[in-house]
Amino acid sequence: MSTEPDVHEHAVDLRFRLTAQDCSQALWARAGVGREGRRQRLLGGLLLGLLAVLCALEAGLGVDFPLMMYVATGVMGPLMFLAPWLTARQLWGYVKRQGESRVRVDESGLTVAMDHSAGSVSWAAQPRYVETRDLFVLLSDDRNATGLTLLAKRGAAGPAEADRLRGMLDRHLTRL
Repeated sequence: MSTEPDVHEHAVDLRFRLTAQDCSQALWARAGVGREGRRQRLLGGLLLGLLAVLCALEAGLGVDFPLMMYVATGVMGPLMFLAPWLTARQLWGYVKRQGESRVRVDESGLTVAMDHSAGSVSWAAQPRYVETRDLFVLLSDDRNATGLTLLAKRGAAGPAEADRLRGMLDRHLTRL
């Protein structure tokens, strides 16, 4: 008789349908972690700062800048900040067709089943996570956090199950 506990004995099961808001929240969280997301926010801030400087120089010193400089900085700056939201809209188009997510999280990793697909994710495949208000977002360890898995907290049987899930994630992953 084995004294090893069954890996499913302490499993946490989740059932949820992802929403457009979930996709947006996850990609904003990923943007704060990934190198590319940080670069986009920095560039967006610099462009908006440049726009402010151009306006100040023209108003204060009467320096004339080409209209195209205003257009380029005025359009590109906000686009850099909106990139996660725009990407989330594209992701939502795919996610909504997947239907309900049924996820089992245990000591070996995650098993995910949806209406049209299923798969497993080992802890090593996505060794980091970010917690948002509504989600646990598991991330791959490449510099842009390309791989991600979304776990909606509302899919847990209750707050105690969500806390158990957080504990399991903390044991196996690095919280960012």
